[in-house]
Amino acid sequence: MGLTDEYRLEVLSPEGTFKHFRELGGVNELRLDGGPRRMEVRGNGDCREGTFEGDPVTLGIGPRDIVSVQYRTGPQGVWRNRYAGVALVSGSADSEIGRYKLQGFRMKRLTELEVRGTLPEMDLGAQVRELFNQLNASGQLGLDGQIGPLLIRPDEPGIPDLGITSAAIDGNFWSVAKLIDERLKGRSRRSQTYLNADGSTENRDENPDWGVNADRRPVFGYPAGLLEVDEADEGVEIDGLDVDSTALVTDVRLIWARTLQAGAVSSLLNTAANPRDFVEVAENLSKAGPLTREVSVAPRTYGQAWRSVGVPANAELFVGVEATTVTVSIAVAIYADGTTPEQPTVTGDSAVLSDGLPGTAIEISAPPGAAGLVYSLELDHLDSAPLPDGVALIVDGGAVRTVTVAGRSGDAGDNVSIRIDRPALGNGLALFPDWLRGRLAGRWNTSKRLIFRVEHANPNMPLRISAAALIYADPDLMLAVAGPLARLPIQNPVTVRLPGWETDPAPKVRITRRSLSGAVTLVRELPVDLIVYDVDEDGELYTEVRCGQSDDAEKLSFATAITSKDQAATLDAVRAV
Repeated sequence: MGLTDEYRLEVLSPEGTFKHFRELGGVNELRLDGGPRRMEVRGNGDCREGTFEGDPVTLGIGPRDIVSVQYRTGPQGVWRNRYAGVALVSGSADSEIGRYKLQGFRMKRLTELEVRGTLPEMDLGAQVRELFNQLNASGQLGLDGQIGPLLIRPDEPGIPDLGITSAAIDGNFWSVAKLIDERLKGRSRRSQTYLNADGSTENRDENPDWGVNADRRPVFGYPAGLLEVDEADEGVEIDGLDVDSTALVTDVRLIWARTLQAGAVSSLLNTAANPRDFVEVAENLSKAGPLTREVSVAPRTYGQAWRSVGVPANAELFVGVEATTVTVSIAVAIYADGTTPEQPTVTGDSAVLSDGLPGTAIEISAPPGAAGLVYSLELDHLDSAPLPDGVALIVDGGAVRTVTVAGRSGDAGDNVSIRIDRPALGNGLALFPDWLRGRLAGRWNTSKRLIFRVEHANPNMPLRISAAALIYADPDLMLAVAGPLARLPIQNPVTVRLPGWETDPAPKVRITRRSLSGAVTLVRELPVDLIVYDVDEDGELYTEVRCGQSDDAEKLSFATAITSKDQAATLDAVRAV
C-alpha cells in the first residue's frame, strides 16, 4: 500500500441507520487480516461481491448490515466509495478472526424486494427511475426520507432518458431484479463499437446495463467512459485468460404458461366442396404442449445453441388486432310477456377492444323488458391480419360462453373454426398451443373472424367489454425478453493489473501492448466485465481489470452447469402447468 493510501469501512444497520466508521489507527481502529479482499465491481459501477477477515468485536458488523469500503490518497484527500454491499456472512464475537462476505444490492437485496405498483408508459430511463422511486417509497428499504433510504434516489446522470418509449407494465409483485432483467432491459438495444487487434472494428449489440454502484445509487443505461491501459506504464501487468465458451446461446425459445384447459377446445374442419360438411375434432390439449415462439439473438458463428425460457401469460407481451367491423346481435333472449323485442344499445368505439388499455371499453345495454340475454359479437378482420397466438377477452357483468376463431385458405371448401367452450379467462387471455395454432396456419388467408357469445348477468346494468381481440406476441417485446440471454465467447480475453485503487469503473478498455524495446505491437478494445479492488500479500493495494470475461474459464464453466440445472427445473414447472 502506498505510504499515503488509506481505506476505511462505513457500517450501516440493515434499515440504513449509521452505526460507525472503522479506520486504520485511532480509537476506532480497523483490524483486518490482510485488508479488504476481492471487492468486485462491474464496468458500470455495479457492486458484486466482497470479502475480508478481521476481528469481529472491533468491526461490529452484524447480519445484513450495509458495509461501504472507502478509499483516499493521503490524509487531506476526499474519501471515495469503492464498494458497497450487504453482509451475508459475518464473524462470531467468540472468534479471534471472523470471515465476512458481502454482496451488492443487485445481486442480493433487489432479488428479495418486490415491485408493488404499475409503471406507466414513458421513456425507458424515466420508467426505471420511477421503479426505484416507488421502491424507496414502499418502505421495503426502511422509511423513505426518515431511515435511509439505503438506496440513494436515482438521478438522470445515473439513469438517463434513453429516447425509447416503454409500454406500461404491472409489477405483479415480481422481484425488482427479475423485472429489470427479464422485462425492462431488453426494451432497448444499441450497437457498441470495439477496436480489434488488426485495426478493424467490430459492432456488438448490447442492452442497457444496470445495478447499484458504490455510492448506493441505482444506475441503468449505456455507461460512458474508456479506460486506457498502456503496457509501458509503471506497475501495469497484462495477462491472457483462457476462453470460456460453455454458455453459448444463439437462439431462444419462449414458452408461455398454459391458459386453456383440456376438453374445452374443439376444431371444425371442412375440406369438401359442400361448406356444410364440417368434421368436428376434439382437441387433446394435454398432449398439445404450450404456445412457443422462436427468437434469434446472436449469429451462429460457433454453431446453434438453444435456450428455452418460461414466460408468464401477461397481456403486456401481446398486440391486439383491430377488427374492421364489429357486429353485436342477440343470440338468445327471454322477454317478459307482452314485450316487443328490440336490439341492444351499444356505446363506445369498437377500436378500444384491441387497444390493450383496461380503462377503455364498450358498453352494451339490454333492450327494455329483457329478462335473460346472450349476445353474439362478430369481429371481422382484414386478410392481412397476422396469424394469432390467442385471444384477449375481458368482460365485466357477464360470462363468456364460447369463443370461435375462423379462417379460410382461399378455397371455398377449406375452412377452419376453433371453438373454446366456457374459457377460463382469469387473466383475460386464451393462448393457443402450437398444435392449435398449426390448425389455423394452413387456413389463415381470408374470411378471418372472431366470434364470441357472452351472457348478460344482470340486464338492468350495462355489460362492459374492455378487451375482445385476436392477439399476437409483440416481436419487439419478444426480443426484449430473449435478447439479453445471448451468449457468445470473446476471443482472447485478458486480465490487467494496475497499482492502487485509483481506477474508476468504465465499460470499455483500450489496451496497448508493447515489445521489449517499447514498440507498440497492438492496440485493441474490449468490454470491461469486472474490476476487482484487492490487497496483495505485501499489503499493497492493486486493481485487477478483467476484460472480455468476468472470471476464470473453469469457474464460469462450473457456474454455467449449476445455472442450467436451475433453468431446467423452472421450465419443467412451466411445461407442467
